[in-house]
Amino acid sequence: MKNKIARIISQVGHPLLLILAFLIYFLFSIHNPEKAILTFLIILFLGILPLVFWNLIRTKKGLYSNFDVSIRSQRNSMYLFVLTSAFFVLLALWANGQPDAVLIGSAILIQLLCLAFVINFKSKVSLHVAITIFTAFGFWEINPWIAIGLWISSPLIAWSRWQLRRHEPMELIWGLLLGLICGIEILTFI
Repeated sequence: MKNKIARIISQVGHPLLLILAFLIYFLFSIHNPEKAILTFLIILFLGILPLVFWNLIRTKKGLYSNFDVSIRSQRNSMYLFVLTSAFFVLLALWANGQPDAVLIGSAILIQLLCLAFVINFKSKVSLHVAITIFTAFGFWEINPWIAIGLWISSPLIAWSRWQLRRHEPMELIWGLLLGLICGIEILTFI
């Protein structure tokens, strides 16, 4: 029963879902609907969907243990793919004339991923925890209640990743630290 609950929490708190939810809320709060949709589609088609297909294909081929790429040694190729995609997303956002808040927030997310990649050479980082904390900081200025809800749920997400044996305690701590550092940067620079 614990694993079933942990699996549900882990799926609801998946980094891609949290980023999608944040993007929709944020973009529609700063742009008119047409600009928000265009911006969302740029990010979806250049960043998120390619990663989804990359992970699915590599999981089906047996190159990744699962969609979340839970084995540290398998994550290097995922990070390289994500960082390459993120660079092209950032360029497209810049070319599209996005405001500084979008560009800076995207750059800080790329920084979070770069740091996770570097740490990955010695220890795995819980991206579930890092992205939960990071998006909570992103929500703070536009909806503090959602931010508080994410902060409160972050221990549950950490527990779910530990319960499913996807992460050791130190990997969860790395996720917490990265989420806090990059989240504080969001509040500082945006």
